[in-house]
Amino acid sequence: MKIPKTVKFTSVIIGLSLAGCSIQNTLSLGVDDPCASLKGIVADYPSGFEAYRGSSNSFSSVTVYNAKEQIIRGHCEVWSWANNDSAYVCSGNTPNDEVATTRYNTAVNWMGQCLGDSWSSTEGERTRDGMNAGMVTRFSAAEAGKPNVSVHKVAFRGDSAVYVYVGTPSRLAEF
Repeated sequence: MKIPKTVKFTSVIIGLSLAGCSIQNTLSLGVDDPCASLKGIVADYPSGFEAYRGSSNSFSSVTVYNAKEQIIRGHCEVWSWANNDSAYVCSGNTPNDEVATTRYNTAVNWMGQCLGDSWSSTEGERTRDGMNAGMVTRFSAAEAGKPNVSVHKVAFRGDSAVYVYVGTPSRLAEF
């Protein structure tokens, strides 16, 4: 029996929430079909995620929009820079590196299944100030014009978080 992707992802979210239940850091789905949502977000990349932009806060170099459609409820935004460069970003802090590792591995596995075989992935270390700052898995499509999609486990100076990034490859070093 094949388990639908929404059931798999719902199980992932429940597992991630339980892994972090020692603090009030639970995650919940913001959409009925997260894989279909991710594919829609990727497809909207050429327009700068225009269909996903909600209310905004403007800063000197970037405008941050609340995402109208959030794969993870309350944790996703669209970032838009002045040079017409945009990214869809979801993030979640974790209580420790162990929870971050669990969330990261789960997100990478789900992302790979959702994106499918036409996307390749590479994993590597993140560095900041010359120190190891976690791990990153980057997914890229062979088809031109597609954004890069990546999952980041950030562990730096005692802080832990997991990020999902959909956007321009040139910004990947920042996330």
